[in-house]
Amino acid sequence: MRRKLSVLFCIFSVIQLCRSSFMDNPYHRYCRTNIHGDQDCFFAVAYWFNFVDFRQWLDKLPGPLGDVSLHVHCIPGAYIHLPFPYRARNLKKLKVKNCLIRNFMSEWKSPSIYPDSLEVQEMDKCELEIDFPTMQDVISSTLNKQTICGQETLVKLAMRNITYKPVVKDSNAQLESMFDLFDTFQEKMKSVNYLCNYNHLEYLERSGDDSRSKTYMEDLTDKSHYPRLKTIKMASDHIVNFPAQFKNWREYFPALRSLDLFNNSLQNFSFEIPHKNNVNYVPLVVNMRRNEIQAVPSDIEKYLSWSPIILDVRENPIECDCKAEKLGYYLRSVRRRFPLYKELTEFVCKSPSQVKDVKLIYINYEKCSQDQQI
Repeated sequence: MRRKLSVLFCIFSVIQLCRSSFMDNPYHRYCRTNIHGDQDCFFAVAYWFNFVDFRQWLDKLPGPLGDVSLHVHCIPGAYIHLPFPYRARNLKKLKVKNCLIRNFMSEWKSPSIYPDSLEVQEMDKCELEIDFPTMQDVISSTLNKQTICGQETLVKLAMRNITYKPVVKDSNAQLESMFDLFDTFQEKMKSVNYLCNYNHLEYLERSGDDSRSKTYMEDLTDKSHYPRLKTIKMASDHIVNFPAQFKNWREYFPALRSLDLFNNSLQNFSFEIPHKNNVNYVPLVVNMRRNEIQAVPSDIEKYLSWSPIILDVRENPIECDCKAEKLGYYLRSVRRRFPLYKELTEFVCKSPSQVKDVKLIYINYEKCSQDQQI
């Protein structure tokens, strides 16, 4: 009897020890678990956070594991070890804010044992550290699909206010060489023989990016497929030239419904008018507020034909003289046909002085004379 009690006591002690070590794990204290086994984890990081350690902790969790969400918010000066493309067991959401991201390319050669699972990726006000030797290694090797495409299961991808921090020993020579490497990398991407299929992606944002590549739109579309992408947001990105991929958006983004180009430096724009056999009555809404647009395309009245395009050009330096007559007609047509977007048509004139602070839709252009005076 004593022997049996002793054995039971030992077994009970081992179970308690295992349970205690599991409960004492620092990751567990910051994760909420529901009855489905989902893990919702929140970390406020004062010094550093290691994504690889967190991934190993997920691997050791007993029993079935539900969906995993990881939220990391860094206190100024803190950093996170976060190797691209952020694969981990059942990781569905990854949100990182205010962090210095290190070891970004540390796993680019390592084959992943985890399938694509990430659905939501958001990064805001982060600094991405890129080291020169690793970048050289990447360029000189064969680029695999994992390195180029990342996770093709994404539904939402948002990169806001991201900056890049080159890590170089010789701040002049190596920094110049790193810019050359980026150009080489972009050229090498054109030769890859596979397609990134983002079949689930519905929302794509890259806003507040001061270091956008000149070939960014080509890199975005040449080797990628976006059959369900509904929203693109590229606000405050210092975009000067209207991308050709947006001009012919039906070819690259057939499901697009919202294009946000707020607060850029666009001076002009144009969209392809579709053929009658390419009808889509769901409008594309384009936000071009606060740019540097001075005139609209001469065929703007056709933007409401087979596949309507609803423009928001408020807060642009468009002169409300007789040249703006087509824009006024277009805006009034939008108000009649699409009352839901009535607010977007309320363009307020700044010049000439006789119509200052008047909404363009209320200006009578019948009085325009040949010298184009209102």
